[in-house]
Amino acid sequence: MILQKYLFTLLIIFACSVAGKQFRFDYDYSEYADGWFKLHLIPATWHDAWLRCDLEGSILASPINYQMKVAMDSYWEAKKTNDCAYYTGINALFSHGDYFSVEGVPLPRMPVKWAPGEPDNFNNNEDCIVLTNGTIADVNCSEIFPYMCFKKNTKDIIMTSCGTVDKEYKMESLTGNCYKFHPVGKSWKRAFMTCAAEGSYLSVVNSPQEALLLKKIYDANYPKIRPGTNKDVIIIGMHDWNEHGVWRTIHGSTIEEEGYADWAQGQPDNSSGQYCGAMFRTGKLDDYWCQSTAPFICEKSPDSLLEP
Repeated sequence: MILQKYLFTLLIIFACSVAGKQFRFDYDYSEYADGWFKLHLIPATWHDAWLRCDLEGSILASPINYQMKVAMDSYWEAKKTNDCAYYTGINALFSHGDYFSVEGVPLPRMPVKWAPGEPDNFNNNEDCIVLTNGTIADVNCSEIFPYMCFKKNTKDIIMTSCGTVDKEYKMESLTGNCYKFHPVGKSWKRAFMTCAAEGSYLSVVNSPQEALLLKKIYDANYPKIRPGTNKDVIIIGMHDWNEHGVWRTIHGSTIEEEGYADWAQGQPDNSSGQYCGAMFRTGKLDDYWCQSTAPFICEKSPDSLLEP
């Protein structure tokens, strides 16, 4: 029994980086699960947890087999958190009572047991599953819990010159940074979240030359913008903190200090409360409604996801 426990411990040792196995510095590699884990301690609803993992290029982890169950339990214990439960990817959102992982594995195939008194389907409204002390329980998906993301190691995971496995980021020699155009429109806050999850930030314009670069990226991707999305502007990394006329980048400096404050004619006009920043196809700046959606460009330095 002691030998078995010792071998078990060896199998579940985690390392922040493994030679030849790189994903991003904030994920820990598990040899046993052959993939990377990240525990998000800031609680979220199930949907927001799923979305954050998805934006980071991973999935909401589920104990779909023995190896994953052991690895998840070990990682949770290693973090020594005071929380007693965390979200898994197991849910019945598509069909009440039919639980599947986000990969499509049915719950009866998983090596898990219900906690005492579970499932209780309280108020007939518990479609998501948490892991608690090695067992599972059903909860309301709008409740907030910590959660664990997982990225399986596959042959197509290749670290690019942009310091990411996301092949859509392209290096630009003008700035030495990498850029990615998102053709699906999102609100300013959701765009900010998307870039942050990818290890980047909403693009900041530092010079007239960079404005022309963003215009070039905008033009090249214009045909890819999804139907129903506002094609007139792209969202960029500036705002006025709901204080008219005090336009700053997401890095805290004024746009004048940053090096580019070329507004389109008649802008900023603050039409019905436009507090977020955008850019027209001309390369000129625009103030935009924060809740309205538009395409956007993320910008990242090549080392933003590498070990500090």
